This record gives sequence, C-alpha cells and structure tokens, in this order.
Amino acid sequence: MIDLDALADIETGSDPDGEIRHLKSAIAALRQALEDGEAERDALWQKVRAAYEGEIAELKATITALREALEESRHNGRVAVESVVANSADEIAQLRQIVQSLREGIESLHHEHRQEIQRLNAAAQDEAVQLQAEARALREQLEEVAFQTRVQKQEAGAAAAAEIEELRATCQALRYELERARGNAQ
Repeated sequence: MIDLDALADIETGSDPDGEIRHLKSAIAALRQALEDGEAERDALWQKVRAAYEGEIAELKATITALREALEESRHNGRVAVESVVANSADEIAQLRQIVQSLREGIESLHHEHRQEIQRLNAAAQDEAVQLQAEARALREQLEEVAFQTRVQKQEAGAAAAAEIEELRATCQALRYELERARGNAQ
C-alpha cells in the first residue's frame, strides 16, 4: 500500500513544477490505492461467490442422490411388498413402517437442506452488505484525500504567489539601488 502521509511530506520548495509533479504523484498514488482496494473487493466477492456456488452444487447433488435413493427405495419397497403380501401381513406392516421412516428421514433431510440454503443466502447477503460498507468507507476516504489535496494545492499556490511578490519587490529594490549606485558613480 502506498504511504499517503509520506507523499504529503515531500519537500517541493517553491518550484511550481515540483508542486505539480508532487500533486500528480499523489493523484497517481491515490488512483493506485483505489484500484488496489477495488481489486481486493472483487477478489473477495469472487471467493465468496465460488464458495456459495460450490455449496449449492453439493446440495443439488445430495438432493439428486436422495431422490434416486428414494426412488430406489420405493421400487425396492414395492417389490418387497409384493413378496411380503404373498408371505404375511406382519411383514407388510413392517415394510410400511420402514417406508414411512425413510420418507420422514428424506423429508427431514430436505428440510435441513432448505435451512442450509437459507443460511447460505443470509451469509452471502451479510457479506454483500459488508462489502458495500467497505466500498462506502473507501469512497469517503478518497473524497477526504481529494479535498485535502485541493486545500494543499491552494495553500501552495498562495505561498508561491506571495514568494513571487516578495522576489519582485526585492528585484525592484535592487534595481533602484543599482541605479542609485550608478548615479553616484558618475
């Protein structure tokens, strides 16, 4: 990161070109700091989004596997029921209980997955709010730095103008002295 205070402390003297170079350097440093901040924000957003999408893909795969397991379980249940009907009524009751518990388990898993998706959505929204707050803070800092730069530029301009006036007055006094000395020498 660029040290903005160090840039502000660089001596430019009374040279207007030095002041301009200093201001251009400060602007470039501020622009780079802003770009670095935006790049960090974008990288963080991509990381959060990738993690979020990975979780969703895993949840979808789990749901698909559970559906297939349910279908397989239902198929196996039907085959078993047909077999059990032939064998005994007690076995049919037991299979019905097994099917019911499987359904409850699958429904429970579906409910848990919905809750997990909601939690992930809430976390992603919280992260987005935090990123927006960070962006606002960086924007405010940039505006403050821009304001301070304008103030420093105005102060430097006023100081340079005052120094120029002082140098003009000195030149005029020296000319007067030179002309008086020439007049006395003749």
